Amino acid sequence: MNRAPTSEPARETARETEAARLRALDRYRLLDTPREQDFDEIAEAAAELCEVRIGVVNLIGDGRQFFKAEVGLGVRETPLETSFCRQAILQEDFLYVPDATRDPRFEDNPLVTGEPGLRFYAGALLRTAEGHPIGTVCVLDTKPRALTERQRRGLARLARQAMAQMELRRSLREQEEQRLLHERILDSATDYAIVATDPHGRVTRWSAGAERILGWSEAEMLGASVEVLFTPEDRAGGRPESDMGLALESGSAPGEGWHLRKDGRRFWASSETMPLRSNEGETLGFVRILRDRTGQREADRVLEASELRYRSLVEVSPQVVWFGDAEGNVTYCNAYWYAFTGLPPGAAGEASWTSVVHPDHREAMRRARLSAAASGQSYEVEFPLRRADGAYRWFLTRAKAVRDADGTLLSWIGTSLDIHDRKEAEVALRNAQEKLGLAVAATGTGVFDYDLVADVLEWDGQTRALFGLPPGAPVSYAVFLAGLHPDDRAWVDAAVVAALDPAGSGTYDIAFRTLGIGDGVERWVAAKGQALVENGRTVRFIGTTRDVTEARRAEQTLRDTEERYRLAARATNDAIWDWDFATNHVLWNEALQAAYGYAPDAIVPTGAWWIGRIHPEDRPRIDASIHAVIDSDRSAWSDEYRFLRANGTYAHVLDRGYVIRGGDGVARRMIGAMLDISERKRAEEHQRLLTGELQHRVKNTLTLVQAIASQTLRGSTDVAEMREAFAARLISLGRAHDILTQASWTAAPIAEVVDGALSVHRGDTGFRLRAGGPNVLLAAKPALSLALALHELATNAVKYGALSNETGIVELRWHVVHESDAPRFCLTWSEQGGPPILSPPARKGFGSRLIERSFAAEVGGEVTLAYAPTGLVCRLEAALASMQEAVDAAAA
Repeated sequence: MNRAPTSEPARETARETEAARLRALDRYRLLDTPREQDFDEIAEAAAELCEVRIGVVNLIGDGRQFFKAEVGLGVRETPLETSFCRQAILQEDFLYVPDATRDPRFEDNPLVTGEPGLRFYAGALLRTAEGHPIGTVCVLDTKPRALTERQRRGLARLARQAMAQMELRRSLREQEEQRLLHERILDSATDYAIVATDPHGRVTRWSAGAERILGWSEAEMLGASVEVLFTPEDRAGGRPESDMGLALESGSAPGEGWHLRKDGRRFWASSETMPLRSNEGETLGFVRILRDRTGQREADRVLEASELRYRSLVEVSPQVVWFGDAEGNVTYCNAYWYAFTGLPPGAAGEASWTSVVHPDHREAMRRARLSAAASGQSYEVEFPLRRADGAYRWFLTRAKAVRDADGTLLSWIGTSLDIHDRKEAEVALRNAQEKLGLAVAATGTGVFDYDLVADVLEWDGQTRALFGLPPGAPVSYAVFLAGLHPDDRAWVDAAVVAALDPAGSGTYDIAFRTLGIGDGVERWVAAKGQALVENGRTVRFIGTTRDVTEARRAEQTLRDTEERYRLAARATNDAIWDWDFATNHVLWNEALQAAYGYAPDAIVPTGAWWIGRIHPEDRPRIDASIHAVIDSDRSAWSDEYRFLRANGTYAHVLDRGYVIRGGDGVARRMIGAMLDISERKRAEEHQRLLTGELQHRVKNTLTLVQAIASQTLRGSTDVAEMREAFAARLISLGRAHDILTQASWTAAPIAEVVDGALSVHRGDTGFRLRAGGPNVLLAAKPALSLALALHELATNAVKYGALSNETGIVELRWHVVHESDAPRFCLTWSEQGGPPILSPPARKGFGSRLIERSFAAEVGGEVTLAYAPTGLVCRLEAALASMQEAVDAAAA
């Protein structure tokens, strides 16, 4: 069927409509993107819903159709000429073809007449909110099909879901671009601390300006309470909560006051707290903006409070911030622009900018802007801007292109920073450099300048003279090497090569010898240099030279003198010191390390360091005694005190010093030697302690002998028996004394005490006395008491008990019980096999009383005697601490 020819206006309208449709599609940026599960699931759901083999989410581009998702088709793109969907976008909402062979629009379509032999098609339109058709959600099959109303509605719903997914992705992308723009603006405002929090005041965003002004890093503050910024009095008064409450009520909470930095210092800041709300009005958190106004508190208080109350993030920037469209046309300037230029609000276009740029720089600024707009590359340019009062100040303008994820140029963002002070500083620097050149010439310092690109080396007259060359003599790097001393040539050449390495530090600071090329004179030269690197290549090497021959000779003389002093100092074990009163500098010899353990880097060479290591109890006395000599006309000083070693212990020292005075009698220096007399002090103290201990032990022993004699004589009628018992007890006491004497009367092992007490009774019955238990150290008194108790038990066993016949045995066992916080010592004496005990004795004998009195009285222990028919059982028990009291005291 012939169609009526289309008029030219109609064709133009169709082209405009198609262009608008393609622009609408481009905003979603989905063409030629990878598959995504959300869209794949929509295509699968469409095929399953309509019970067909093929389901597609289709986007109609310029002359092609792109399948964002497909199932059963196997391709991502097909030409538009044979597309069913080309007809679908001409429909209002839905295209339904039950049998393509019977539809005049498709009966000759190659996809119907040939492979794959499509017969059925149904497509629901993807239409933007503005009404532009951009694709379809469609299903296809190779055999005719009929759609139910439910399937038709379901396919339309899937098309709406696909459109919702596309809108969601576009919205998220645009939000991300806006977020990046905000972050760039946020990070450029380094003079402001910008802090975002959740509704409870916990930090969620911490700008670079916040880190610079407040001291905390973002990593330290994330999740922390914003209250750390407030002073204690503001926190106590509920200032953080009231600011957030006012912000919620009024939309903003401005103010000024003292705040805290990380190091605890206070600063005066203007602040503003604003709520962050979602589109639904839900409070997401707060943003707090701080500016340090300490120095300008009084002058700017009212102005800054007003500005911070109403400005947005960009408006508080202390520089010109502007935005431009993709073509580079400025569309917005912040308030700083209008305040500086005096232009009326809204005057931000090209004509306004040109009017305030200095006439000599307008063309350069215009070329930079147009070139960047054409290339899409960032640019940077400097030019003067006219201030409202007519004065010009230099500004640095930087502009950066804002692009989307695909690299498409969206807009421009730029800043113009006042660099007038820097420009003036550069001029001042050039003037200073000229003056420096004059000063260098006046001080005899030489200069070298090596252009590595042109391979040209320049020396001034002073540097030439250091190499024995006359003024104007030609120089080169080869001449430099030829003038070096042969012994220094190789390493100096290596030092220069290292300084010229672009990957190195570029610094050069050495001293070397030269042999004058013209005069043969050996000189010492100190040289300093700095390499300049551009684009990874060293292009220039400049520096200075200075004749240090005399200084080197003086240093060598000083080293020789110091070496002689060190050799003399090493010949003694004394710590020799040299105290310069004018500088408070104290020089020590190596004995301070050898004798007192101080590493060289741990020694602070001052009088305060030395005095500070004198024992606090001795320090006032020594400070007074040494200054009494220094402040008088005497020369010799000597005193003893305790000096702190590096390991924390104190050494007793004998310190002697000699004061060196000037011609006016004023003390200039003091030289002395510190001798370690700790061994002598310990020997004296040990001797004193031994004398006291001997006196104490003799008295205790005589008291104990007196008690034994008294108990032995009381109630005895047989002199021979009394003499024998008294002698045996003294022998047992003597053996216990021998054991304690071997341990210096500090602690005796229990096994040795037991062996000593029972040795007189072992004889032929040794195998019948069985003793054992853990190693326990006993103090002196408990050891003597236990020895006497065991002696009495053994004597009683030989006379009346288990050792009085040929078959009886004695079991002696001891152990420590840890059943509570205070461990207890337990010892058990068990007799078996002796004469049977028919009944307990009617009265206690001397031995029983001696055991109870000696053990219970001396150590506070308990004595239990059980007269079992099989033999005597004696149990001694006491706190372990009382058995070792002297041991613990010695350890302490």
